[in-house]
Amino acid sequence: MELQRTSKYYLVGILSAMVVLPILSHARCDYQALFNFGDSTSDTGAIHCVFPNNELSENPPYGETFFGKPTSRYSDGRLSIDFFAKALGLPFLSPYLQSVASSFVQGANFAAAGATALDADSFIAPISLTVQISQFKVFKQQVLASIKAHGPLSNLPSAEAFTNGIYTIEIGGNDFSYGYMQLNLTAAQVKQTILPKLARSIAGAAQALYNEGARTILVRDVPPQGCGPFWLTFFPHSSDDLDQHGCSISFNDAALYFNTLLRAELSSLRNQVKDANIIYVNTYDIIFDFFANPSKYGFIAPTRACCGVGGIYNDALWCGKTGTINGTKMKATACSNPASSVSWDGVHWTDEGNRLLTQNILSGKYFEPSFSLSSFCDLQPL
Repeated sequence: MELQRTSKYYLVGILSAMVVLPILSHARCDYQALFNFGDSTSDTGAIHCVFPNNELSENPPYGETFFGKPTSRYSDGRLSIDFFAKALGLPFLSPYLQSVASSFVQGANFAAAGATALDADSFIAPISLTVQISQFKVFKQQVLASIKAHGPLSNLPSAEAFTNGIYTIEIGGNDFSYGYMQLNLTAAQVKQTILPKLARSIAGAAQALYNEGARTILVRDVPPQGCGPFWLTFFPHSSDDLDQHGCSISFNDAALYFNTLLRAELSSLRNQVKDANIIYVNTYDIIFDFFANPSKYGFIAPTRACCGVGGIYNDALWCGKTGTINGTKMKATACSNPASSVSWDGVHWTDEGNRLLTQNILSGKYFEPSFSLSSFCDLQPL
């Protein structure tokens, strides 16, 4: 999820040089391809393709930990979808909108930073989940037409990959923000007016993918927003709204309420499509434990952003941005050890946070209903 504050679309730009790294494995995996849908938590370059040269994450210190330079990812390194692909023995996903150096033979990424699941009047970016699903449908039609005309192509997935592939959805956080920022709603009001529609929308996207042939669909929930430095810095909350870990109770309660609704919607869909794996992925509990038990993971001061400056949560000035704090001009730089932080820039996770998140997901303990990826693939270590 993302809440950038520096451009017409509240977007952070991404380096024009795309990163497509082959991480191919010869290990067994029944999934021929990976197709992803979401927002900046899994965007590997879509927004850069639409709005290039849009500041901040096109510049250091973004990407410094893994890539050694800014890339199309909102982190100091890799995103969870990158680690997920690696574990399956697949390459990093090319953005669907990337015109140069793309390979879609083992999947494509339709996620776009700023995306909402509901069509919220282009609140942050005009590439909603509805648009992403439409893009996928066109992509699939064009691939099948090309295969019919020319036979298998080296840079496109096979026809079977659309059924044998694994589909992931990670979206919803910006819909909360639309309610908080644009509609000026409280957490309690967001729960009543936006979240039921949001859960139905995401389940509807899963249904649409099923209709297109998807048979393994993993849907991630919304993380504990009330622990994020951005929300704690810019969204009003009182001291008695903080729990023992320093997280906002009301904002986390809204996220938990939504996750309950999403569980129910996916359960209903699961009952209708008996020949598919429709899996709810409980990331909330994984990430909340990062804040509740930080020392277990090597984290320090988890509610402070690694890259930023100013305020209790080190997020008054956005990562990489120059501005004035308390009368002093300064630039928001990164902490010396990003691996000790949960949050990279106040909104997005660090490379290490994403690695640990994905590692926990792959354990299988957070799939509802029970689902074992290791039964289908020889999972690679992260």
